[in-house]
Formats: sequence, C-alpha cells, structure tokens
Amino acid sequence: QGIVHGTTITVLNAGRKVSKNGEGLQGKLFVTAGLGGMSGAQPKAANIAGCISVTAEVNPLATNKRHEQGWVDEVIADLDDLVVRVNRAKSAKEVVSIAYQGNIVDVWEAFVCHCCT
Repeated sequence: QGIVHGTTITVLNAGRKVSKNGEGLQGKLFVTAGLGGMSGAQPKAANIAGCISVTAEVNPLATNKRHEQGWVDEVIADLDDLVVRVNRAKSAKEVVSIAYQGNIVDVWEAFVCHCCT
C-alpha cells in the first residue's frame, strides 16, 4: 500500500508540472518500464491519478502476472497497436493502464515518431 501511495503522489506531483491552468491529468500520458517484483504500483498509481500509462516489460511472465493480478488493465504486444490505442485514449481522456510487451526504447522511438503530437 505504501508503494502505491508514494508512487501515486509522485505521479500527481509530476502531473502538476505539466498541467496548465489547474487542469487534471486526464488525457496525459505516463510512460515507464518494469512490471517485475513490486512494480505493479506504477500502472495502478497512474489509474488512481487519472491518466494514461504505458509500462513496458520485456518478460512476458511478469507482464501476464501483473495483468492477471489486476495491476494493469490491458496488454499490447504490437507497437503499432500501442500507438493507436494511446492516441485513442488521449482523445477520449480515458484512464487506462497499458502494459507493452517489449522494450521501453521501442516505445519511446515510436511515440516520438507517431504519437502524442
């Protein structure tokens, strides 16, 4: 509980830095990596904070475990599908946590080129 609480506070404080005129985090994107060990806190904290999160994880066992446990809402393994999904969530200002089954570097490269503009 403490890990989720502390992570939520961190996400909210980071959100205050990027929000304009007191707007919330709806439609904002939080990108991170790692779902092993106790790392389910990141997507759960993003949901509590009210934003979209993408957590990249290279180990499918960790990804599937966190999804089955309810720490992450969706799992996507295709990068093009991820870009489409994130853009749709941003447009709808949806609160959703997405696990990307793959490398965080690929996510950053795809988002710089095709997403979040």
